[in-house]
Amino acid sequence: MRRISLAAIAALSILIAFSACSKTDDLSTPEKVYVSILFTPEGFCNIGYNGITLKAIGALSHKYGYEYSFCVPKTIQDGMDYYEAWRQSELEENERCLFVFASKVYEEHLAAASHSSEDSCKDILIFEVEKELPYAYTFAMSYYGAAYMIGKYFLSSICIDFNVIAANPYISGLNYVVDGFSAATEELSSGNVKVTYLDDAPDGGLNDADLAFTACKVLEHDSGNKNLYIPYAGVSNLGVYRFSQSNFRTAIGVDGTDPNLYSYILLSMNKRMDLALDDFLNLWIKGEEPPRHRLYTLSSGRVVVDRANDLSVISELLDSIQDEAMIKEEEYFSKRAGNE
Repeated sequence: MRRISLAAIAALSILIAFSACSKTDDLSTPEKVYVSILFTPEGFCNIGYNGITLKAIGALSHKYGYEYSFCVPKTIQDGMDYYEAWRQSELEENERCLFVFASKVYEEHLAAASHSSEDSCKDILIFEVEKELPYAYTFAMSYYGAAYMIGKYFLSSICIDFNVIAANPYISGLNYVVDGFSAATEELSSGNVKVTYLDDAPDGGLNDADLAFTACKVLEHDSGNKNLYIPYAGVSNLGVYRFSQSNFRTAIGVDGTDPNLYSYILLSMNKRMDLALDDFLNLWIKGEEPPRHRLYTLSSGRVVVDRANDLSVISELLDSIQDEAMIKEEEYFSKRAGNE
């Protein structure tokens, strides 16, 4: 069997597929390198997590000269079928392949799947997994420090409730967001953190902007305090942004949202997927061994809090809170490690 092609993707009922081949500008390798990326089922948006990941993969292909393909399956099983076809495919001489699971949603299914392959030049990378796995490279990105920073900034001047609109209880990294905002409210004895789930299924709630809009309306009706909305629900985030705009409520941008494009978003928690992927590919492409697992925090520069230009007048305040947030996040993970 040959490597995954567009025809194979179509046969697996994949919604979207694309391939690109670029000549490397300044780095070269004697091998042919292929990267396949699997996204969440039916969850794709240019301004969301998947969008910034695909943009990073495409940009880095020019740097490293690899060919890449991606797919957005209709179901998790379609995605696992895509992976299985990749696993069983044969490589030609001097070829190397990397399969990227761009979501933790596949972790449980992947744990039960076979990982044996006759090709030693095949590797797996999984995003947003919080532990090392024997069959794959992993990394996780924490919003704890970013959430603490944003929470303390707002609570320093006003009592406010932080309403987290989450896709489902299983979405990767949700605990970091909730714990970060909670740490700020506890420290200042002000405000509350509320979590609303759009769905109960592990892959649910990621593609329903109307449901997210309705969830915000319910919270606004039931709350007696000022509200700040934090979407954590993939494409459904757009419903939160729409509600905030139409009701003049402040929201926090997440995963690729530019706060300068929205009058109601002052700060945005973003993941620099380009830098995180570059960290991995810079070693893997050259045949060097990347870390089996990495955790990126606010201090890494791979997780950032982007600010609206209007906030430049208080940049010193935000800088001081950010420095404190980095320390708090380090203490948070040290405590977690001690409890394991």
